[in-house]
Amino acid sequence: MKTTLFLISISISITLAQTIKTKPLLDSICGTKINRDANGKLLPRYFPNNVGKAYQKAIKLTSDFVLYHQPVDKRAGKTMLYTTCCFEGPHMKKGNDIVQGKSIGGNKAANFDAVDWMHNPAVVFSGFTQSLALDLYPFTGNKDLLTLVGQMLDYQIKYGSTPANFAWANVPYASSDPKDTVYQGALMLEHEGMRGDGLHGIEPDKLGDMGYAYIKYFQITGDKKYVTAALNCADALAKFVKKDAVPAYGNFVATQTKYSPWAFRLNARTGKVYDTYCSNVIEPIKLFDELLRIQKNIALDTSRIRKYKETRDVAWNWLFSKSGPMKTYVWNGYFEDIIGDEFQSNRIQTTPMETARYLLKNPQGVSNLDIHIQALIYYIKSAFGDETIDAIKEQTWCYEPMASHSARYASVCAMFYEKTKNEWFKEEALRNFNYGTYAVEESGAAWVGHTWPGSWWSDGYSDFIKHYFDGMAAIPEWAPAGEDHILKSTSTLTDIKYSSSSISIKTFDKEGSIIARLKAKPRKVTVGATAVSNYTWIALDQGGVLKLKYSDGNTLEIGF
Repeated sequence: MKTTLFLISISISITLAQTIKTKPLLDSICGTKINRDANGKLLPRYFPNNVGKAYQKAIKLTSDFVLYHQPVDKRAGKTMLYTTCCFEGPHMKKGNDIVQGKSIGGNKAANFDAVDWMHNPAVVFSGFTQSLALDLYPFTGNKDLLTLVGQMLDYQIKYGSTPANFAWANVPYASSDPKDTVYQGALMLEHEGMRGDGLHGIEPDKLGDMGYAYIKYFQITGDKKYVTAALNCADALAKFVKKDAVPAYGNFVATQTKYSPWAFRLNARTGKVYDTYCSNVIEPIKLFDELLRIQKNIALDTSRIRKYKETRDVAWNWLFSKSGPMKTYVWNGYFEDIIGDEFQSNRIQTTPMETARYLLKNPQGVSNLDIHIQALIYYIKSAFGDETIDAIKEQTWCYEPMASHSARYASVCAMFYEKTKNEWFKEEALRNFNYGTYAVEESGAAWVGHTWPGSWWSDGYSDFIKHYFDGMAAIPEWAPAGEDHILKSTSTLTDIKYSSSSISIKTFDKEGSIIARLKAKPRKVTVGATAVSNYTWIALDQGGVLKLKYSDGNTLEIGF
């Protein structure tokens, strides 16, 4: 009987194998012929046999474009970074190119066409704060990066904040109409289910994004106006948090999953709520964590300390409650240009992956951490993985593979590989990072993904660059060899200088850790005026990796 069943099973398997045909492999991505290894696996677009150089080139092309070649929106008289979410590069339209003209630093500007679609400045500017000021500046030492980020944040404060007499006062708008130079929500599709937030519409989770960007930029500059801007975000979140989002035991009702600590969309002037549910509480949590961490540096008063702790706990407890997304997997409410979603039908990959990133960086007190991270990664792979190439799709209502989301997934996989040494996660990280490189043109214009040639400031730049740094910090052999680079610092770097003889670093905090890939083992490492030897050196084929934990000083020098 067992033999008969076995033969039947084999027969069924053969029949299924004959009827289920594998989709053919793509031969090109973003108009470029795919590089593959001997086993048919995806290699990078640039330097296919050297991922360090490949990732560095993708980062440099995109960051240099933002620094020095921003296209100008002639309708508004400003660069498109401030007036639209996206543009058409030379890969989309003949005649579009880098042309003579002034951009950041007086360099050649890009003669690209703007796209009339709602802008998402809060996501773009906060993303650039992480990508350029917190990650790329330590990697390169280029102070132009800090200047540009400061211009973005100053613009948001001056032209993209709600009035002081609004219910939600002095907080950032998440969206705006194309061509607008003063933000007040996007009205262009307000009649289509409040798509784009509508007049005076805001997204509370983006207060977490921008508030965190403000307070980190304060750590670089020491300018208290960024503390004020961050506190405005935190105060509003604390004032309007829904404390009963976590149901009492035995008192759960079906409608409970419609509510979260903060709504997704609401009117800042009146407080009227349009979309009640948003799973993205991790960004407000990050803001509160950072404000509480540096409370002495910013002289945080006791009333705020108490309110911020209470609000942070409400969000954290809801996240892991039976009505929170870590249990329900109702990951919903993030993208500004999606219509109202009363029944939480849409699913997104952004928030679960950013939640996983936060948990990996802050594992204290999280039970079953490895199970949570694996579940989140497998969920994204199964729900959003592309069927034809190593790439991740954005959301179920915009089910398109995109470079930034592939890089996000890759970075979390790399971080989990660092923790577990499970080779499957390293392989996932490598192939999805490789996919991201194909989106970057030599001109600096970046595709959203291979099915979407348009260039978005978020998907091609601010939400793309930063993920490679978490990946290289987790797997330093993926950083460029034969060069000296800081890959990651737990403390904000306020100054860094590279020379042939040393790397000089100043940090905001007097204790922390750094990871660097170096050409050779340091001759001397000092913290303050004291030479230290309690660092880890991991030799690689070329040079190696320095891992240093330090305390009692915020000036470091790595001497060669």
